[in-house]
Amino acid sequence: MSKVFTGLSFDAWVRHLFDHPVTEPAWHWDEDADSAELPPQLVVAYATELFQHAGNLLASYTDAQANQGLWFLISEGNSPLYALNDASVPLEQRVNCIRSITTLFEQYFVPRCTQHLSHLNETEPGTGALNMVCYMWWDIFPLCGQPEDAARREIDEACLSVMKTTLQLPSLACQESALHGLGHWGLHYQEHCQSIISAFTQRHQDLCPRLAKYAALAKDRHVL
Repeated sequence: MSKVFTGLSFDAWVRHLFDHPVTEPAWHWDEDADSAELPPQLVVAYATELFQHAGNLLASYTDAQANQGLWFLISEGNSPLYALNDASVPLEQRVNCIRSITTLFEQYFVPRCTQHLSHLNETEPGTGALNMVCYMWWDIFPLCGQPEDAARREIDEACLSVMKTTLQLPSLACQESALHGLGHWGLHYQEHCQSIISAFTQRHQDLCPRLAKYAALAKDRHVL
């Protein structure tokens, strides 16, 4: 029988997300899987802490376990991070959580993802287990651009700032992830996203041909 946890400590919450065997389908799809129901403000605080210290906090888990847990955290129909849409959580805390994703990419994805691209039709041999959640981050993240909503301006600016920053990281996987996100967010912020991509390609004219091609596709919003 499944359990519903309502008072998890931060450490227990991390174990709830990541301390599972890697299965297909993943553990959280099991109708008898345990669940956690925490106040939105606590979820945002816990996610911020996780993103800021993922290198240490996830060191005991395999890349495949981390991929599975991060995928659940930011995606699926019941993503805990829908809390970022909750206006009862102070805006400053939600923005800080989003900005902390930069640290996750810098300190966790850069050293752990392999130098492979994930948008190709076939997975390249040797691609790391974390590359896919890195690549899909902004595709499955529970936020999308809302330029018509003035109350969301800082949220959107934070998301775009993270993409712009991670695009400069020395990692094919992180650069591809940022381009993927900018390609999607270009639907709402076309000029801004195109400007970020153009500056990147002009600054890095020695990009590998496949990433350069993907950058051109992202600039025209031709990403899946």
